[in-house]
Amino acid sequence: MFFSCANAQKQIAITIDDLPFVSEISLKHAQTSTDKLLQKIKKHNIQAVGFVNESMAFRIGEIDARVALLEKWLAGGNLLGNHTFSHRSLTTTPLEDFKIDLLKGEIITTQLNKKYNYTKKYFRYPFLQMGADSAKRYGFEKVLKDQGYINAPVTIEADDWYYNKVYMDAMKAGKHELMKSIARQYIQHNIDYFDYYEKFTQEIIGRPIKHIFLCHANALNADYFDELCKVMTDRGYSFISLDEALEDEVYKHADTVLAKGGFSWLHRWKITDKKKSALKEVEIPTDIRALYEAK
Repeated sequence: MFFSCANAQKQIAITIDDLPFVSEISLKHAQTSTDKLLQKIKKHNIQAVGFVNESMAFRIGEIDARVALLEKWLAGGNLLGNHTFSHRSLTTTPLEDFKIDLLKGEIITTQLNKKYNYTKKYFRYPFLQMGADSAKRYGFEKVLKDQGYINAPVTIEADDWYYNKVYMDAMKAGKHELMKSIARQYIQHNIDYFDYYEKFTQEIIGRPIKHIFLCHANALNADYFDELCKVMTDRGYSFISLDEALEDEVYKHADTVLAKGGFSWLHRWKITDKKKSALKEVEIPTDIRALYEAK
């Protein structure tokens, strides 16, 4: 079994974007970090869904090795989903081009899923952007339905892409103490985020829900996934599959948002229902922001 405590009140599914790996130093770094991350996922009895950008598997002389990275996720009991071929934005991409990117992005993943007898097809919108006009949004939703895809919402995300950038800069510069400081702030950010999103969920939905968490396949999570999981387990969460999370009635909630940007489904439901929130959103610390914006 890959999930436990099914009757616990607090439950969360783990989804991980940008497979096979993002912001790597080298293929070897991606391989070592993937092994480390997958070991920790297994340690915590998690069945994750990894969303693949197949363009990142196409590196001259490394294609087989990068496809092997993807297969390791399936061999470990996890699932693979489609995150488009090249991680393009639906906001800025013509609908037909975005459809082509979807179809290009399922070739390797479909073959691997078939090898492991997985038939469900999950999709995650790049940047969580679902379209800023009705023709594009609902046009692509029809494409997903026609192709048999299940959209994977997100209620809580880690902001790890932001922290990972400065973490990798520090790694390349050999600044190990700075790496530790960045990681500590990353974990604290998620502690603050969970506090915010639990209160926000109660404000918008009126009850606890089965959350869907988003983070990325990167070095920061490979190094600190245990600590990230502890943020959740310390708050009483048990890990469930994406399928189990989607059984929550909240994911049938109407969503009429048309927006250029991407954000949590909780915010989408807030806008749809025209609700107000008195909560102050969690911000990236000033020093992390300065490092991120530095040339």
